[in-house]
Amino acid sequence: MSPTAPSQGAGAQAAVATRPPPAGAPATAAAATKSTPLPAAVATVPKPGETPRRLRRLSMGMIFLCITFGVIGALSFATLALSLYRAEANTAQLIRVQNIQTNLLSADATATNAFLVGGLEPAKQRAAYDQAIASTGSLIAEAADAQPADAAALAALNRVVVDYAATIEQARANNRQGFPVGAQYLRNASADLRADGLPVLDALVQSNADRAAREMSSPATFVFVGISLLTLAGLIATQVWVARRFRRRLNTGLGAATVVVLLTFVGGTLGLVSVSSTVRDVQRGSFADVNAAAEARIEANNAKSNESLTLIARGSGSAFEKAWLTSATAVKASLANGGARALSEQWSAYTAVHTSIRKLDDSGQWDAAVTKATGAGKDTANSTFAAFDASASRALENSSARTANGLAATQPALVIGAIAIFLAGLGAALLSRWGLAQRLKEYR
Repeated sequence: MSPTAPSQGAGAQAAVATRPPPAGAPATAAAATKSTPLPAAVATVPKPGETPRRLRRLSMGMIFLCITFGVIGALSFATLALSLYRAEANTAQLIRVQNIQTNLLSADATATNAFLVGGLEPAKQRAAYDQAIASTGSLIAEAADAQPADAAALAALNRVVVDYAATIEQARANNRQGFPVGAQYLRNASADLRADGLPVLDALVQSNADRAAREMSSPATFVFVGISLLTLAGLIATQVWVARRFRRRLNTGLGAATVVVLLTFVGGTLGLVSVSSTVRDVQRGSFADVNAAAEARIEANNAKSNESLTLIARGSGSAFEKAWLTSATAVKASLANGGARALSEQWSAYTAVHTSIRKLDDSGQWDAAVTKATGAGKDTANSTFAAFDASASRALENSSARTANGLAATQPALVIGAIAIFLAGLGAALLSRWGLAQRLKEYR
């Protein structure tokens, strides 16, 4: 055989191998194994076990979200109830401090008025003074126990009251013996009370009023609305994912959980709006009346005291008369804010008597002016002022009771609401878990 035969055979084989297949012939193995892209639908199919893992994560997430909704919602209601309780306590403390201020100025007005009589003061006025001082001491101790934040200021005030009472006793002792120095002791006592005691009381009134107003302005509504909307969004998003994954429009458990949260959200929001409306009415109504009546009564007693001090000064009391005018203006402003028409009329009656006293004194009829200021007749300063002070005291008590009742009335409903919201959150958590568990069963 020729040595070139094998090479010719090899060339023939190569030619056959490289020859294109005839038309219609089946594809070669190499062509059959050539890679082709998968359809998009096949490429997005989740890996085995991925969907169950997602369902378990969603189940845990929904349980956590719904329980968080129940806890935060319940805390919002409970916190609001506690805030209103503290607002009620701060309002009571505010009224105590205002009563302390009123009692002190009433005691001073009584002492200065009795001082005009000379010698031994009338027993009735002495008893009124002693009662006012004793009541002041009791209220200071009660207020210190009720609000520890005020204890230091009240302790300082108590020292002022003790010093005031001691100086008044010195004034009385000298006045009974006819010593002119008694009048100076009296003026010093009144001046020290206003310089050292009233600023402390003003600060206590302001701090307690601010605390009460702050407690009435709780952000509970915004917190509850926020957590409710977040929970609803989470439940709806989960339902959409489950519906797309399993091609079912409704998941019973998730749907029921959404309904529970939605109804709780609507009912809770309406309840909070109602409570907010009640608190706002209290703030603008009875609470405002408390401040107006207390301010009017405080300034009125301050004016009454300055009226007597003007007469005691015997022609040198222009500074006391200016102080009377300042207090009188404050009384009118407070009564205008409170809308107390009857009190305004009674204050006008006293003001008219005071005007006649000033006319008598300025015309040189000092004895007649003193008689009109210290007497007990119908048209005297004492009788007209007593009528106003008694009415102002009743108005203050009524306003205080309405404020306390208004704030207390909403607290039981808020506690019940807190319990209901917590149970609703727990129920929604169980329902959402049950709904997702139904889908998990399909993989077992």
